Amino acid sequence: MSYLALYREWRPKTFDEVVEQKQAVYALRQAVKNKQIAHAYLFSGTRGTGKTTLAKIFSRAINCLDPQDGNPCNQCQICKGILDGSLMDVVEMDAASNNSVDNIRRICDEVVFMPSLAKYKVYIIDEVHMLSTGAFNALLKTLEEPPAHAVFILATTEPHRLPATILSRCQRYDFRRIPLDGITARLREIAAADGIDLTDDAVEAISAFADGAMRDAISLLDQARASIPGKIERNDVLALAGITQDDFMLNMGAAVINGRISDLLAGIDELVMGGRDLARFISDLAQFFRNLLICQVSATPEKLIQATDQTIVQMKQLSAQTGYKLVIKLIEELSEIGSELRWSSDARTSLEVGLIRIIAKNSELNIDKTYLPQPQQQPQVQIPQAAAPQPEPVATVSEPSPVQEAAPTITKEAAESENPIVEAADVSAAVEEIPQSATATDKSTSADTQEEDDDYNYPQFSDEDAPPMSD
Repeated sequence: MSYLALYREWRPKTFDEVVEQKQAVYALRQAVKNKQIAHAYLFSGTRGTGKTTLAKIFSRAINCLDPQDGNPCNQCQICKGILDGSLMDVVEMDAASNNSVDNIRRICDEVVFMPSLAKYKVYIIDEVHMLSTGAFNALLKTLEEPPAHAVFILATTEPHRLPATILSRCQRYDFRRIPLDGITARLREIAAADGIDLTDDAVEAISAFADGAMRDAISLLDQARASIPGKIERNDVLALAGITQDDFMLNMGAAVINGRISDLLAGIDELVMGGRDLARFISDLAQFFRNLLICQVSATPEKLIQATDQTIVQMKQLSAQTGYKLVIKLIEELSEIGSELRWSSDARTSLEVGLIRIIAKNSELNIDKTYLPQPQQQPQVQIPQAAAPQPEPVATVSEPSPVQEAAPTITKEAAESENPIVEAADVSAAVEEIPQSATATDKSTSADTQEEDDDYNYPQFSDEDAPPMSD
C-alpha cells in the first residue's frame, strides 16, 4: 500500500471519533436515528475543523445498511463503496475549481435520476462560496424543491459570501475552532499508536501552532516525524513551523523595552540570514507582548499562555519593568508595522526603521543611551574680529527759534484800497494782537464811513440810456 498522509490515515470514520463539534454531531446523529433527513445542510467554520469529514460520515450514515446508534457500520457494501469512492451515488465537488454555471446545471440534470444502490443521492459541495452568481441562481431552484432522494451538503469557510436565498434553504451548523486540550489529546493518541517520540512541550507547541485546526496539527506532527531523527523537542517544532524560539523572543522583547537598538538590529540580521519571514516575526513579537500583558493583568497567566514554565517566569520578570499601558501601545504600533510590511518593497529596512521609531517615540522606555549614536562635537575655532571703528563726534547745531512777527494793523487806507488782500492767518493773528482799547476807535471809524456813504450821490439813469435788448 502506498504512503498515506497522517491526517488522512487518522480521519474520523464515525461520529464518536469526531473531536469536539458536539452540537453538529448530536444533531446529525439524531437525524439519522429518527430518519428525519433534511434536503440541504450548510457546514460553516474555519479550516481543519471537520466540515468535510463530518459530511462524509453523515453521507454514509444515512445510506448505511446496518447503522449502529446513528453511526455508519463502515462494513456494508454501501459504506465501503463510499469510503473507496467507487459508489457513484455520493458525489464530492470542489466549487473552487468547478464554479461555473455548466457545472451546476450538470448536477441539476443528474439529480432527477434515482440512485443506483444507495437510498440517497448525496452531493457534497466544498468551498461553496466560490460559486459564481449564475451558478448560485442555477442551483437555487433545485435546492428549493429537490427530489426526495437528493441531499445537498454545502461546506464553506466564508458563509457571509453566500446569498441569503441559499442560506434560508439550508440547515446551518457552525463548526468552532478545536480547543488546545482536544488537539493535544488527539496528538498524543496518534503519537502513541504510531510510535512517535516527542516531548510534552513539543505537543503543546504543535497544538498552539494549529490555531484550532486539527488537520494542521496532524500535518505538522507528520512533518516532524519525517524531518527530525530521534526525540522531537519544542525548538524542533518551532523551527519547522517557522516560529521564533522562546529565548530569541525574550531577548528581542527585552531589547525593545530597554531601548537596545544594537541588539534589535543584530536580531533582525539573524532572522534575515536564516531565511525567516519578517512578517511572521512581527506577528510573533506582538504575541510576545500580548503574553507580557497577560502576565501583568492576570493572576493565572499559565492558563492563557502557551509556553514553558521557565519562559513564563522570565516573562513575569520582564513585565515588571514596564506598565501595561505601554505594552498595549507597543502592540498597537507593532500591528501598524505588520501592515506596512505587506506593501513594502524592502521588508528589512521597513522593519528596522519601524522598531527604531517605536523606541524613539516612547519616552517611557528605559532607553540605554549607550546604544544611541552621539553627535561628535566639532572643535570651535576662534576667529579674531577687527575692532569696530568709533564714530567721529559731530558738532551739535541748535535749531533756530521761530521769529514772531508783529501782527499787522488794519487802517482806514487799507480798507479803502481797491484790492485789500488779507491772509486768513494774518487776520486771525491780528485780531488776537489788537488790544481791547482799539475797539472804540474801530467803532468810531465805522460810524464815519457810514456817514460818508449816506452823503454820496449815486448817478441816475433813464430808459433811453439803457442798451437795446436783443431779440
